[in-house]
Amino acid sequence: MDSQTVLLVFIAVGLDGVAGLAGGVLSERWLQRRLPALVAFAAGTLLCAVFLEVLPEAVSALGDSAFTWAFGSFVALALLEWALGHHHHQAEAAAGHVHGHAHGHTHAHGAPVLPTALLASDALHNIGDGAAVAAAFLVSPNAGFATAFAVIIHELPQEVGDYALLRAAGWSRAKSLVALGAVQLTAAVGAGAVLVGTRYLPSLQGTVLAIAGGSFLYIGAVDLLPELRRGPDSRQRVVGFLCGLLLIGGLHFVERFLGAHH
Repeated sequence: MDSQTVLLVFIAVGLDGVAGLAGGVLSERWLQRRLPALVAFAAGTLLCAVFLEVLPEAVSALGDSAFTWAFGSFVALALLEWALGHHHHQAEAAAGHVHGHAHGHTHAHGAPVLPTALLASDALHNIGDGAAVAAAFLVSPNAGFATAFAVIIHELPQEVGDYALLRAAGWSRAKSLVALGAVQLTAAVGAGAVLVGTRYLPSLQGTVLAIAGGSFLYIGAVDLLPELRRGPDSRQRVVGFLCGLLLIGGLHFVERFLGAHH
């Protein structure tokens, strides 16, 4: 592990943190127009990164046991979201009701989402994102860039929704942004743990990638992908999804092409 890899990891984590403040920075009108395409784009980047970069590298490191870790991660994330009663990635509904229309800010049983539960869930999610980015950069720069880009893009709709939920709970704009900014720092904790841990336990890298693959698959397929079928602007969503696939897929095949010629 060289200093350049460490620098790239923390630059990516820093950009992820900036993305977490998008809900309070971007205009609501722009978000309402572009969020459907952004959610679809995030689904495309995540799913493409899972199948072309993250899971193949995990299998290369761990063998078939990578699928066991990925499946366990998928199930654990599903149970966690059900237990908390809040899907982070229902961001479109939340972002459309920033000023407190209650039906965009309740969980499955109709009770308001508690800010503490929301932030705790977000912190756990960010730790996993930071760990995944670090593990991917340890494999190769291309795997790191693909994973980091997918993480940052899917962070945008998630954090827009979280910002809307905090505002709906009565938090001020400043308090909401400070809380989300503090929670974003947990991504650095996950990244640092992987960078240090792999020095003493090299197999940790493959395990983290497998866990990330399962969680990314859940987020992309369960939370984000269904958004393509909702609302009148289906063309915008499909185009966003295909652009996400083409971007990560293009990076993957360019790397393979250059590698074959070297």
